[in-house]
Amino acid sequence: MAPPLTGPQLSAETISGITGSISIACWLVVFSPQIIENFRRRSGEGLSLSFLVIWLAGDVFNVLGAVLQHVLPTMLILAIYCYYMEEQPLTKIL
Repeated sequence: MAPPLTGPQLSAETISGITGSISIACWLVVFSPQIIENFRRRSGEGLSLSFLVIWLAGDVFNVLGAVLQHVLPTMLILAIYCYYMEEQPLTKIL
């Protein structure tokens, strides 16, 4: 009888670190395909499919990392705050 296979045990913290790193990597390269495509077309119009896919992947890994670290409520509050700050001109807030 063969011994049971034991692989590396990954904790939620380790998985969260990995997903966070993937998220950061996605954000670092997310604009590259868009910049290249716009340069080749000599136009700033339109979005490339690669841009949208990489952006979505970065967000998915970001949320997964937040769930594994139990910081999803904090992340949502920060997202709402950032959205509000982008929508409101600074002069209206002050």
